Amino acid sequence: MAHIEGPKYPGPYVFDLTSLQAHLVDLAPNAMQGSRGVQPNIEGVLEELATAIPKYANDLEIHPDIYPRIVAATAAIPELTTQVKQLEKALEVAKESLVRLVNNREEDISDLAARAADKGTRGKKSELLVHFEKTIKYRSQIAEKAAKTRKKNAAGEAEGNGGEGEP
Repeated sequence: MAHIEGPKYPGPYVFDLTSLQAHLVDLAPNAMQGSRGVQPNIEGVLEELATAIPKYANDLEIHPDIYPRIVAATAAIPELTTQVKQLEKALEVAKESLVRLVNNREEDISDLAARAADKGTRGKKSELLVHFEKTIKYRSQIAEKAAKTRKKNAAGEAEGNGGEGEP
């Protein structure tokens, strides 16, 4: 593969969830499984509750904390949704940037190792082979592993065919 390049990420770089602190939780794994989502026509329901609850809350015998929780959640949901979208994008950018950095570093190391190996053998500068021994070996690890795997697979195929080679 070659060097990976792309446009610079314009941000944001800083995220502040302090205003949402009262709503943030760290749930156990799979705790969200089966959770409910927003249904169509939520706006009409919220409007209805805003007018009906003050008049009929006592008739319904609901706990006085329930409706304020609905109001607080309704106010926090858009802000948290915006933060989640920004954080998801930042996480995507961070992962892509990590892959790019690792890839480009490996490409540069491979290039250095190839130059050292070439100059050390063809350029008649054998001291380069000593000074870059680990780098040259590092570069060839993937190729050696692939060759070993191909050899193992070929041996397995030969056994599968009774040692006769290809049919």
